[in-house]
Amino acid sequence: GPGLHKRGYRAVGNEAPLRETLAAAMVILTRYRGQEFFWDPFCGSGTIPIEAALIAKNRAPGLNRSFLSQQFCWSEADIWKQVKEEAKDKEFSGKYRILGSDNDPKCVSLSFANAKKAGVSDCVSFTDGDATKMSLPSDGGILVCNPPYGQRLMEQDSARRLYAALGRHLKYANNWQKFIITSEPEFEHYFGRRADKKRKLYNGMIKCDYFMFTGNQRKRAK
Repeated sequence: GPGLHKRGYRAVGNEAPLRETLAAAMVILTRYRGQEFFWDPFCGSGTIPIEAALIAKNRAPGLNRSFLSQQFCWSEADIWKQVKEEAKDKEFSGKYRILGSDNDPKCVSLSFANAKKAGVSDCVSFTDGDATKMSLPSDGGILVCNPPYGQRLMEQDSARRLYAALGRHLKYANNWQKFIITSEPEFEHYFGRRADKKRKLYNGMIKCDYFMFTGNQRKRAK
C-alpha cells in the first residue's frame, strides 16, 4: 500500500514536497508542544505547520487514512475501529497559534486545502508573505522552515542570497528559536551566525543539515 510516511491529507504537493515524517521529526526536535507561536515562513504545501498541529493535538499519525493490512483475512474491522476510537480519546483540544506563509499564492491555497483535509484547519492559518520582508507574526516563538536549496549552480547563488536576506531580517528576532533545514553546508556563513546545534538529516536522497538556533544569538559567522 501507500508508504507509511503518507498521512492521507496531501494528495497533491508543490514542486519539492517535504515528507510528512521528516516534517514531524523537525517539529519534534524543537520540543514544540502547542504552547508557543509556531511559524513556517516557507510553507510550500503546508506540511510542517500541519504536522505541528497534529503534534499539538496529539493526533495519531495516519488516523484519517486506510492501511493495506486492514484487508488481511485475519484483520478484524472491529479492532481497527476500537484502536481509532482509543486514539481519538487521547487527543488534546486548545487554541493553537500556528502560521504558515509563502510568497506563492498557489502554495497558500494548496496549504489551506491540505490542512482542511488533515482536519486541522481550525488551528492553522496560512497567508501570503515574503519571509525576508514580512513583519514577524509574534514577539517570539518557534520558527521551522525548509527554504529553497538551489541544487543547480545558478539556483545556488539565488538560494545563498535568500539565506543572507533571511539572516538580516531575523538578526534581532532574539525571542524566536529558529530551526532551518538545508543542503547548503555554508548556510551559517550566509545566514550570518553560527547555529547552537546541528543535526544531519536526509530530505529524500539529499543530505542536509538541520541548523538549530535555540539561545542568544552569537556573533556573525566568519
